[in-house]
Amino acid sequence: MEHHVKWNALAGALRESGALSADWEPVFRAVPRRLFVPDRIHHGGEWVDRAERPDEWGELAVSDIPLVTQLEEDGSTPSSSSSMPTVVAQMLRHLQVADGVRVLDIGTGTGWTAGLLARRLGAENVTTVESDSGLAAAARRRLEANGLPVTAVVGDGMLGHPAGAPYDRVHVTAAVQRVPGALIEQTVPGGVIVVPYGTAFCNGGLLKLTVAEDGRSASGPFVEDVAFVWVRGQRPGSGEFEIEDVRHGPSALDPAAVAEHTDAAFAIGLRLPGLFRQEVWAGYDRLGTGRFEVWDGVSYAHCRLADWGGEHAVSRSGPRELWDEVTAAHAWWRRQGEPGLDRFGLTVTAAGEHRVWLDEPDRVIG
Repeated sequence: MEHHVKWNALAGALRESGALSADWEPVFRAVPRRLFVPDRIHHGGEWVDRAERPDEWGELAVSDIPLVTQLEEDGSTPSSSSSMPTVVAQMLRHLQVADGVRVLDIGTGTGWTAGLLARRLGAENVTTVESDSGLAAAARRRLEANGLPVTAVVGDGMLGHPAGAPYDRVHVTAAVQRVPGALIEQTVPGGVIVVPYGTAFCNGGLLKLTVAEDGRSASGPFVEDVAFVWVRGQRPGSGEFEIEDVRHGPSALDPAAVAEHTDAAFAIGLRLPGLFRQEVWAGYDRLGTGRFEVWDGVSYAHCRLADWGGEHAVSRSGPRELWDEVTAAHAWWRRQGEPGLDRFGLTVTAAGEHRVWLDEPDRVIG
């Protein structure tokens, strides 16, 4: 009963904040996340087992936080999670559903989002796709146990589900760097695709695409600041490679201006696609300082977080002067008035062309 009260309080808070729209509030109250949370969840660096720590498990299930439900073989990288309720509410609001709308939900996970959609639209109008057969089977059991028997499919969500097409809405719960043309082809003209989108530089933003009347492209703005687990096959690589012929020099840009500013990092990632970045502690450095690293798989650069203007602050190798490119992209972002992600958008064709724009679709950047 206590958890029921807390969940209703959370639903009320989400409604008051604007994350949860009025039409979704009763659905959230009727389908609480705890019905779909697995008995073991990873939190605070350890697994929390429902049977052993029921109170802690229950508190986590009704909290406004993401819950990691599966890890990669390395034991630390999340491969599946139950999203933060605020983010789920925002995504469903942007999906703009109405009675009779048919939805393709990609990335079943625990099954909670599919359950919410089924409660709102009817299970017959919801198809959900999951690449992990174990996760899919467990989600199907939860959905059926709660009277929400959607069409649950095991497969590659990036291919959509042609057998059930066309769909009025497509809802994706994992981050992509490339929006598959198949999703555009399987959505009706005027239909909406809501998908987390990121770059190797910054993950990421929530993209809301509307399919063109000819069905051959989709375009729309970034509408929320979100970060999701990457779609399998689109996760940025580790960037490990041999570094030779290192050049040194000072930096004209404080790396903290990028590392600590999501809007700047997001814009730079859009301007420089394929450029990976990370912050690391470089024990090999004579100052033993943290470093901001960037690379494209061939060229490489890193800049000290401390003493960044020093003579040897930047080390680089390869044909591209990557730190100069990052510095130039940051300067461009400043000249545009330091736009937030909501001023950027993307146009994608069914053939695979991606055009990033600022403010208007005809103002292409990159």
